[in-house]
Amino acid sequence: MSANTANPFPEMDFTKVMSAFKIPAVNTEGIMAAHKKNVDALTSAGQLAFESVQEITKRQGEMISQGVEELTGITKDAAIPSSIEESTIKGAQAVKTVYQSVLANSWDLNDMATKTTSKSLGLINKRVAESLDEVKDYFTNPVKPVSSPTKATDVS
Repeated sequence: MSANTANPFPEMDFTKVMSAFKIPAVNTEGIMAAHKKNVDALTSAGQLAFESVQEITKRQGEMISQGVEELTGITKDAAIPSSIEESTIKGAQAVKTVYQSVLANSWDLNDMATKTTSKSLGLINKRVAESLDEVKDYFTNPVKPVSSPTKATDVS
């Protein structure tokens, strides 16, 4: 249809046509409220993740400081002359201590990340479930269409 073509339905009231097909009115307030809840849930999940990254970063810094202290202690012990057997035993014990510390720290970081992921996904999962209930409610309790005023040309 070109821009110069006249409207083929100049007297048609489309609101009457829509009501004849019993198309439910769109609940824009409900839709906006649902979107606000979605944004709030995503914002909360993002804030939780951000705070967790800060905690994990802080913990990693503590782990690095602890590791430097342990290595300093190991190098001091290694600098003291001793027999090959004694050096080997001290070295093995030092490696075991460092390994256990790294392993414990890795588990600690993993636990922190897992808890954050669970909490974030829990928030999002809760909102998805609520949103699906809202969709169900929308169709089981639709908004009544607002009756539209008749056009001035329809009045006799």
